[in-house]
Amino acid sequence: MEDGDHDELLQGTDDESVSDTEDHCIPSSRKNSDDSHHRHTITYFHHTKLEFLTTKITLIFSSTVMLILLPLYLDSINVKGNAYSLILMNTLISTLLFVITMVIAKFFCEKYRNIGITSFPVRFFKLLQLALVYFLCAFMIIYALDRKRVVCHLQDPIKGIVLVFSLLYYFFFCRKLMGLQRIFSATTIIVGLFISIDYGLCDEFRCRGYERERIADDAGRWSWHTHVAWTIVYVAGLALFAAYFSLLDLYVLDNGEMECHQVNIPSSFLSTVSRSVSFPSSNNAASSQFITSSSDPSHLTKKHSVVHLAMWLHIFGLVIILALFWTDLTPTLGKGKNFAEFWNYTLNGMMCHFEKPVPPNLGPPPCGNVFLYSWFFMCSYVLFVVMSMKFLILSQSAVYTIATMSTSLPFVGIWWSLFHAAPHTTVWKYHAT
Repeated sequence: MEDGDHDELLQGTDDESVSDTEDHCIPSSRKNSDDSHHRHTITYFHHTKLEFLTTKITLIFSSTVMLILLPLYLDSINVKGNAYSLILMNTLISTLLFVITMVIAKFFCEKYRNIGITSFPVRFFKLLQLALVYFLCAFMIIYALDRKRVVCHLQDPIKGIVLVFSLLYYFFFCRKLMGLQRIFSATTIIVGLFISIDYGLCDEFRCRGYERERIADDAGRWSWHTHVAWTIVYVAGLALFAAYFSLLDLYVLDNGEMECHQVNIPSSFLSTVSRSVSFPSSNNAASSQFITSSSDPSHLTKKHSVVHLAMWLHIFGLVIILALFWTDLTPTLGKGKNFAEFWNYTLNGMMCHFEKPVPPNLGPPPCGNVFLYSWFFMCSYVLFVVMSMKFLILSQSAVYTIATMSTSLPFVGIWWSLFHAAPHTTVWKYHAT
C-alpha cells in the first residue's frame, strides 16, 4: 500500500485525548489490557488515489444532477400521476438494472465469479433495517417536497442539515475515530454550506431562479400549519438519510466478507498516528515496521460487491414500497381519495415515463416532461447509489461521504442562478445575487 494511503487509512487520536465515554470508539481487541503493546485490527480497502478521486467527483456530479432534476420531475409527474408512482417506478427500474448488471458481471467478469447472487451481502435483519430506514426516508422526503408542502425556497437550503445529523450520529454512536484532517474538512464544508445557503433561506421571493408573483408560486395552496408540519417531516427524513449511511458504515465496513485487508497494529502505535497526521513530515517508515497484513492483495477473492448490496437493498425496498401503497390513499399524504383514484394516478404516472415529449408548437404535453426528467434522474440515481456506497467503503467514513455529497448544494445554487424553472422546462436566465 502507498504511503499516502497509509496516512489516510490509519488515523487516530492521542490516548490522552480520549475520554472515558469515548473508549468504545477505539477499535480494540482487548479492553483495559495492561499490555500496552497488544494489537488492534483495522480493516482497509485496497484502492488507488485515482480511483478515490474519480469516485468522489462522480458522487458530487450525480448528487448535483439529482437535486436539480428532482423538483422538476415531481412537478411533471403531478400533471397526471402522483408521488407514489415516482417512487415505485424508480425503485422498480433501479432493481431491474442492478439485477441485470449482477447477472452479466457474474458470467462475463472473472472478478465477480465468486459472488453468490442469491446470498445476502449482509445479515438478513441488517439488510432489512437498512432498507426500512432508506426507503422510509425516501417516502418522507418525497412526500414533503410533493406539491410544495415544504415552502419552495427552503427545500434546497434545509438539505444542508443532513451533514449536521451525520456529525451528531458520529460523535454519539461512533465505533472508530475520525482523523483530524477529515474533521477539519467536515467543519470547513459546514461553514461553506452555511455561507452558500444562507441567502436562499432568507430570499422568500426567489426559488429555482424564478421570481414569484404570487404566494402560491412559492408555498402552494397549503396553510402555514401544514407547511410547518411537513417541514418537520422533511427534516426527520433527512435525519433518517444520515442514519442510513451511519448504519451502512457500521454494517458494511465491519463485514469480513467484503473485499478488504486486515491490518494488525500495536496499541502503542495508535498514540503516534495523530502526530503523523498533524506533522506529515515525520518518519513514517520507522513506524511502518509494526504493521502486518493478514492477507496478500493478490490472493483476495471478491464475495460481495457494491452492486450486489445495492441490488438486494432495492429488492427489499420494492417490497416495502408495495406494502406502503396505502400512504397515497391517506388524504393528508397522497392525492387519491379512494382506491380507484389511487390506481388511476399511479398507472398514469408510470405510463408517462414511456410517453415521448410533445413538440412545443403542439401545445402543452399531457405528461409534462416526465419522459425527459425521469430517465435522466434514474441514471443519476443509479450512479449515486453505486458511487455513494463505493465512496463510503473507500473513505471508511459516513461523515466524509455525506460531506462530499453536500458539496453539490452550492453547485445547485449556481445552476439556478443561470437558469430558472418554467412550466415543463428550464430557461436560460442569468441572474447574479
